Amino acid sequence: MRILLLLFFAMLCCPLIIIAQTNCNVYNDKPHKTACELYNSAIQYSQGSRQSQTLFLESLKACPSFAPSLHEMSVPYLKRGDFYTWKLLIDQAVVSDPAGYLGTRGWCLFKFLKDYQRSFNDLNRLYHLTNGQPGYSGDGDYDLQIVMALCKRDMGDNKAAILIFNKCIREHEKHQTTGLFDYLHRGVTYLAMKDYPTAITDFNLEIKKYKKLADTYYYLGLTYLKLHQHANALRYFNQSRTLFTKTGYHRSDPYCEEPDQVYLADITQQINIMRDTMRRP
Repeated sequence: MRILLLLFFAMLCCPLIIIAQTNCNVYNDKPHKTACELYNSAIQYSQGSRQSQTLFLESLKACPSFAPSLHEMSVPYLKRGDFYTWKLLIDQAVVSDPAGYLGTRGWCLFKFLKDYQRSFNDLNRLYHLTNGQPGYSGDGDYDLQIVMALCKRDMGDNKAAILIFNKCIREHEKHQTTGLFDYLHRGVTYLAMKDYPTAITDFNLEIKKYKKLADTYYYLGLTYLKLHQHANALRYFNQSRTLFTKTGYHRSDPYCEEPDQVYLADITQQINIMRDTMRRP
């Protein structure tokens, strides 16, 4: 607890985040109920503020293993880049409630720290704890199985990644609940494996899912470039730039780089290269 007090005084304020209150009546013992009540008071204040962090600290004095307070107290440290302090707190939350917080820790290890092995370990453990239903990423974009696939891919095991992608996507296709970027990421993986026809199939599926996403057209351009179809490549690069700058959308995040994120500089560079190539006799 002395460590937590020292951590609190280093805290910087973060924007207001609205969090649903917990039903404290589910707890029968006084320490948990008191911790829960203080937690509910804390989340009424701006995330990372002096008021909220003080109340989380009081909550943990009442019950040092109260996982919701450990988790919420950790979040501002994550956002300001103090990963050591974040992990100190989130690790305690995972010990207290593995099923509740393995997904959070695994997602954040992937997204913020790019620690793919530890992220995969957490999510794989959660996958088995939940009978193959690990839930979704903190931003709601991904079934955590897709994150497991991305971890395998980013560790260099594309074949294992494809197996996980395929299993997860097939499950969601049955219920028409495929994730917004699932085909994009699987397509990029096939592109890396030089399976260009299958990559094109996935990118076209992604376009049906999210027609105005500039990133997809950029990767389609790269795929056609690999196939030496320069006119098609340039057409898709140009579409990507138009969507990026005018009429569409592109992936971005205020805290860190998104998986397979595309930048305007990447698109412009490819267009310039293509134009130079096609001008040559």
